[in-house]
Amino acid sequence: MKKIVSAVLAAAMSITAITASPAVYAADKAASPKSMVVLGDSIAAGGLRTGSVKYNYGDICGDYLGCKVSNYAVSGYDTSDLVNEIESFTDTQKKAVSDADVVVISIGGNDMMHALSKYLLDFAGGKTSEKFLNDGYTKDDIPEKPSLTDLTQMLNIRGEGGLMDYMAKGTFAQKREVTDEIGSAFANIYGSGGTFDSETIPNLEKAVEDIKAIAPNTRILVTNVYQPLQLQPSYVEKTYGKQSDYATFLSILRMRCEAMMKEYDIKLNAIDGIEVVDVKSQFTSQEKEPSTSVPGNASYFVDIQTSSLSTADVHPNQKGHIAMAAAILDKIGSLHTDSGLLSKTFNGLSDKDAYPEIALATYKKVAGVKDVVTTTTTSTTSKTTTTTTSTTTTTTTTTTKKTTTSTTTTTTATAPPVTTTTTTPPAPKIAKGDVNNSGKIDAVDASAVLSEYAKLSGSSGKGEFNAEQTKAADVDDNGKVDAVDASKILSYYAYISTVKSGGIMSIDQYIKSL
Repeated sequence: MKKIVSAVLAAAMSITAITASPAVYAADKAASPKSMVVLGDSIAAGGLRTGSVKYNYGDICGDYLGCKVSNYAVSGYDTSDLVNEIESFTDTQKKAVSDADVVVISIGGNDMMHALSKYLLDFAGGKTSEKFLNDGYTKDDIPEKPSLTDLTQMLNIRGEGGLMDYMAKGTFAQKREVTDEIGSAFANIYGSGGTFDSETIPNLEKAVEDIKAIAPNTRILVTNVYQPLQLQPSYVEKTYGKQSDYATFLSILRMRCEAMMKEYDIKLNAIDGIEVVDVKSQFTSQEKEPSTSVPGNASYFVDIQTSSLSTADVHPNQKGHIAMAAAILDKIGSLHTDSGLLSKTFNGLSDKDAYPEIALATYKKVAGVKDVVTTTTTSTTSKTTTTTTSTTTTTTTTTTKKTTTSTTTTTTATAPPVTTTTTTPPAPKIAKGDVNNSGKIDAVDASAVLSEYAKLSGSSGKGEFNAEQTKAADVDDNGKVDAVDASKILSYYAYISTVKSGGIMSIDQYIKSL
């Protein structure tokens, strides 16, 4: 008995020792890079709207891998700038790329921002009868490649006579004009023959080709682009009002941004010779498809909820660079328990308890953090009239299965058999356009339809709508769910928002009137 008790105690001590020690695991089989080069825009450089983060993802990756990092990223660069930079590399830069085991590229966001800003500013500048440009600006002041700062400084969004004023005080036709222009601005980027097809993807393919000419065997990792406009509903309601035109405007922008980033993902993953690092999923960090009501968690990784688009920042903050570094390191491999910059920077966050779950799981995997298993020691004493035995039992997590024995007695007098029929009730009928069955047709429905279309257009070709939702989403009755349906739902929502009382057309009547 003493031997048994000793063995149990020894096991308990061993379990406690294991769970109390840092998580240690064998290094990933991938060889650790000895040199890395970082290329790209302000994201890769660690830039913010003003200033920069303390440690960009290149700094964190270099520390983790114990390798030299040469960061040649330049704020404001788009893919054409990247190609020009590579083709005009100095001998030092060529040597760094030639020696690099890994080249990491973060680019593409400025291609989108330049094209979007130019389209919207050209629209505003062309409406000379309105005050869509802020005082002191004319269409002649619009740069060829306007930045987000240019857009927010020049475009009159919320001021008197601005876009929101035009929508709020104007007719339905005015509301539709603005929403249609926003849709066209995004379609100009990710639609067939748009910016992605004519500039971004060809430039990236050329950049990859030029890098391979310098370093044929180097791994080229390209980060996708996260969707920064994932504003939390509570923030939007508090800042702009739940049913305001501005909230609708933001919902339209968010919906279009999601569609644009998804299309970019598809095109980026089709490029030969690269490995795509999925930063977007880390920033969104939720299983559900983003929507107005559950937009994702990018607002944790970028400081965009600042009460005004003029002060909002779409660049990754320090938390964002931790998430990007973790995703890049996970893709590279050669993982080990970390006690350096990655874990120190994470542990220094004041709000790390709010770190989104999916991104947190990636961080823990890369940093070698394992959840601690609690060990509970229970002392049980049993007594009889002749002996007293004390037994110490150590338990971790114990699941006890209880078996129940059932006895059935059959007699010769039996009742006639009873037939039970189970009927599955049909799915509730959903009104056309109201795909989330909320009792109203709004921007949330349009967003859901656009998300479903993106899934149907993806590699799997599978969506998530049931039969009733699919029927409700196909508002033009052409037998398919696509972006046209989403646009018509959004247009109908803009229409009903302008009618104060009586005479509101049904969505069928409205679509026939278009």
